[in-house]
Amino acid sequence: MKHMILVIAVLAGSAQAQQQPANCLELKKVKIADHVLHQQGQTQAELTLKVKNCSIVEEHAQTTVTFESKPGLDITLDDIAFRRFDDGSVGESSTKVKEVSVSLKLTASPDLPVGESTLHGMLTYQTANGGVVAPETLAFNIPLKVAPPKPYQPPNEPSGFVKGLEIAAEIVVGIPLLLVMMIWCPISGECPDC
Repeated sequence: MKHMILVIAVLAGSAQAQQQPANCLELKKVKIADHVLHQQGQTQAELTLKVKNCSIVEEHAQTTVTFESKPGLDITLDDIAFRRFDDGSVGESSTKVKEVSVSLKLTASPDLPVGESTLHGMLTYQTANGGVVAPETLAFNIPLKVAPPKPYQPPNEPSGFVKGLEIAAEIVVGIPLLLVMMIWCPISGECPDC
């Protein structure tokens, strides 16, 4: 009896796995500039998704990315790119999309909590199977490290005192040169033409 229940459970699990087709895309890499997002700052993030043994349609209007709302974080989609690679054939390039790249801009307010966090997102895209185009959705998670705001660094400008010293030096050097030119020019007869 126990063996029969185990066999039924295994068969039911395998039947359920066969009914749910695997996603055509798989998240392979997440690249976040500087590996951190500072409060009151922004950074770029790039997601790389690989196409697995299927065909996807290169349709920007039908490819969308949505994220779970996170207080203090603003996510802006910069670009979705479809990439093809040479398949090794001489003189031919692949016509199938092999990779999808999603570029995002992440902007943090002071309210975004410091620490490790996870962004939950969904990418909706179009697949092509036997001439039939159908939408498919991939859920993914992006690990995110949030750090305190960067300390303020004033612009690297000379102070007003240093600027005043530079002007005074120009005057101190310029006046004697002007006097020498005013005396030397009429005596020598070699005056520059203006």
